Amino acid sequence: MKKKQQAQLSVGGVILIVALVAAQQFLGIDLLGDGEAVGTASPTINESAESRLSDSPPTATIDEPVLKPETEPTSTRQSEDAIRLLIDNEISGEMVTLEAEIVKVLPDDNEGSRHQRLLLALETGGTVLVSHNIDLAPRVPAEEGDVILVRGQYEWNDRGGVLHWTHHDPKDWREGGWIEFDGERYE
Repeated sequence: MKKKQQAQLSVGGVILIVALVAAQQFLGIDLLGDGEAVGTASPTINESAESRLSDSPPTATIDEPVLKPETEPTSTRQSEDAIRLLIDNEISGEMVTLEAEIVKVLPDDNEGSRHQRLLLALETGGTVLVSHNIDLAPRVPAEEGDVILVRGQYEWNDRGGVLHWTHHDPKDWREGGWIEFDGERYE
């Protein structure tokens, strides 16, 4: 029961943050007092965990929004705010857009579907691993020190988390992700 109460408190915190961000965005109020905008919010639909693991079309559940789906590049500040919210609240399953520097190119994960692995540094501290499926999308020719813009599904872990689904969905059942580098999009 205690975990359920903690989860409800986390959801309540997310709702409060979303309300504050919406007020700042739509009313032009600087609630943070720093003169900078934060991420925008809009309703999102997330798949249930069961549908992500099955071969049937996903069933959707409406969750409180964390970040507006981005089609245009996002600012580093918005990227950091969104990912930090997910990390701090141990939230998984949200599609996010993040712009960050590659601090390490790790060896490919060749078990099952092959994945290119890139470790990104967050300006707010810590790292996030990008696991990019190179059986479904082209390899990104980026190196350590390069900055990439990535859209994918965030999954929390105690090391900072993982961004996956950085590619199209071959079955067109869900929103796909991508990585942008050097003017090219890899999806």
